[in-house]
Amino acid sequence: SCSDVDECAANTDDCHANASCTNTPGARTCACTAGYEGSGLTCSDIDGCASGPCSLGVTCVDVPAPGT
Repeated sequence: SCSDVDECAANTDDCHANASCTNTPGARTCACTAGYEGSGLTCSDIDGCASGPCSLGVTCVDVPAPGT
């Protein structure tokens, strides 16, 4: 019989430092944590000013995601 290896608990996953690891039967999934975007294998800080959320005449200041 075969048993699942929990790559997350064994720290053998290749998830990015700013990603969470979820064990699945025979594998694992990686997902970027809040404030980051990417595949989970790579994660980048989301630029909160990129979409132009501020009104005219107001300066937008991006706040780094936690851990950056």
